[in-house]
Amino acid sequence: MSFIVAILLLLSGMLLFDGPMAGVLGLWGLSLLGVTVVGVFAYRLWYQYGS
Repeated sequence: MSFIVAILLLLSGMLLFDGPMAGVLGLWGLSLLGVTVVGVFAYRLWYQYGS
């Protein structure tokens, strides 16, 4: 779900907004996308090796 929201934020920043708001939405989208990828990777490692 957060992956979809990140993509929607990036697309809305590129297509619907301009100026500072486009930059804010783009940064939010990129940071959410990065956190999602790192979180899924960390969860899979934790699940595979246990803790």
